[in-house]
Amino acid sequence: MNETNNNDPQVLPFQIYSSLLEAQNEISNPAKNAKGYGYKYATLDTILAAVKPVLAKHGLGVYQHPVGPIENDCITIKTVLFHKSGQHISEQSAVPIKFNSNPIQDYGSSLTYGKRYQILGLLNICPEDEDKDGQLSKPAAPQNKPSHDAKKQPVRDPKLVDAADKRLADLAITDWAEAAKFFPHKTSEAGLKKFLALSDDDLFAKVEEWRKEQAA
Repeated sequence: MNETNNNDPQVLPFQIYSSLLEAQNEISNPAKNAKGYGYKYATLDTILAAVKPVLAKHGLGVYQHPVGPIENDCITIKTVLFHKSGQHISEQSAVPIKFNSNPIQDYGSSLTYGKRYQILGLLNICPEDEDKDGQLSKPAAPQNKPSHDAKKQPVRDPKLVDAADKRLADLAITDWAEAAKFFPHKTSEAGLKKFLALSDDDLFAKVEEWRKEQAA
C-alpha cells in the first residue's frame, strides 16, 4: 500500500517528487555485501549508508517502523519518505515470520528483511555485485584451457548444493552457517551429504549452542 500526503496548501503540489527525482539521479545502487538464503544481498545498514546522505542533501529523510500486532505470523512494516515541506510518501506491507528456535531473532530477521525491500522499492534502486565492474573489464578466459584452480575444486553434485541451500533457508539458520563457514557451493560432496544427513533436532542443537556462545 502506497500513499502520499501534502499537509500545507501553500506548498507547491508534489514538491517531494521533484526532490526525489534529483536525489535518485545521485544515489548509487548499494553493493551486495552479504550472502545468505542461497544468494547475495545488500544489508540494511549498507543501503541506508548509501541513500541517507543524498536524501538529506535534497531535504528528504526516511523512517521505518512496525505497525500493529503480529497477525497470522506476519509483521506489518511501514516505510515513510518525508520531505522538509511536510509532504511524504509511505509504503506499508506485511512480511511473514518463520518462527524457529529463537522467536525474538526470527522477528528481527523478518523486520530487517521487510525494511530492506521496502526502501529499495520506494527509492527504485537495486543492489549490485561489488565486483561487477571488475568482472566486466576482465578479458574472458580461454574456454579450451581449463584452469588449474578448477581442477582443485572438490567434486560435488549441484543437486546436493541446492538441497543444502534450501535447507538452510527453510530452517532460517543461514546466520549460523555463515559463522561456521559452511557454504554449500564451497563444501565437498562428502560434507554436503553429512550436513543433509543430520536431523533437524541435531542441527538446531548446534545452532542453539552457537547462539548461546554469541550471547555470553
